[in-house]
Amino acid sequence: MPSFEDFHQLRAKHALHYARAILGSDAAEDVCQEAWLKAWRAWGAADPAKLDSWLLAIVRNCCYERLRSNRPTAVLTADAALPAASHEDVVIAALELAAAWVLLQKLSPALREALWLREIMDLSYAEIADVQQVPVGTVMSRLHAARRKAARLVAARQRR
Repeated sequence: MPSFEDFHQLRAKHALHYARAILGSDAAEDVCQEAWLKAWRAWGAADPAKLDSWLLAIVRNCCYERLRSNRPTAVLTADAALPAASHEDVVIAALELAAAWVLLQKLSPALREALWLREIMDLSYAEIADVQQVPVGTVMSRLHAARRKAARLVAARQRR
């Protein structure tokens, strides 16, 4: 298995071109940085025989996360086509994002941050503890409280 640095040097341009095909030029560089960070974090878990497809899957997932998050993206050039999404998928994604944001705003900042770092950023409990500068037990308590409150809010919303 090559070192991460060697693999990055060999595949960085390839990954960037793939991201540009999905998103356009401007957003592709940011997304590639996110993808390379995820690849670096999971480097030991990758199958050495499938490194290229593994990386492209990460890049693709990061691109679609960007599209779903309603972050501004660049206008596509004629040589980079965006896969067509149905209007229904776009509307559903926008509604889910809006509902999630409303729900997150009802949590305290500490709970909201812990939940965001775990569920969106996929950080471990130890990493969240480092970010929030609290013990791991506090992170566990915050996540438990955030999930319970979120579940109650969703249940209350569904009863309406």
